[in-house]
Amino acid sequence: MLFHRPSTRRRAAAGGAVAALFLLSGCGAASPAGTSAAGGATGSGTTAAPRTPVTSPSSTLEAGIPAQQTPGSATSDRGLPLQTEGRELRLQQRDGGPVITLTVTSLAVQDTCPVDGGRPAHDAFALLEVEASFAKPADAESPAPPLQLSPASWSFYSADGSRYDGGLGTTPATSCQNAGNALPAELTPGSSVRGTLVLDLPARDGALVLADGGTDVAEWPLP
Repeated sequence: MLFHRPSTRRRAAAGGAVAALFLLSGCGAASPAGTSAAGGATGSGTTAAPRTPVTSPSSTLEAGIPAQQTPGSATSDRGLPLQTEGRELRLQQRDGGPVITLTVTSLAVQDTCPVDGGRPAHDAFALLEVEASFAKPADAESPAPPLQLSPASWSFYSADGSRYDGGLGTTPATSCQNAGNALPAELTPGSSVRGTLVLDLPARDGALVLADGGTDVAEWPLP
């Protein structure tokens, strides 16, 4: 297995071409979703930072500061906001640009694909039902880059904290995803998406982490 123990959590490379975003994490249902629009392949530069408890319960993370545990909020061992089924993840540009919302409405681990009966290349499939939307930018001349949702944007951490360096988007996972209502690979400004993401896991115990622009932004423990 291609596991290693990272000394620090992944960060975006210096001199990136896109502006960093800040992360807002709350709970609630995502907005009704439709079909995604076409777009480029550049990451939207998301970063995680400290949360301030509010009444929803939801919390705000300011740009450029690593996530830290605060009263009433939960973070992982990697300092990332812990998400659960139905909890809405909110991302926004530092300068107050369009808001991205993403909700994993269902997360299950299965031995076989429920659609075509296929078996994983690794140990098990993770099936995520995802709803996401990206508000339309107010300034059409300064479009925001898309948020990547493909398997390449996700990482697996085992129960002992080691990160798996292999790919989660294997041929069996892709086949299973395409046999159903596949989640589009990216979310572009002014669009909404809804669909199933299938990942091929090297183990059944651990957590899934979403990254944007090379920076981990949120974590979902496996059920």
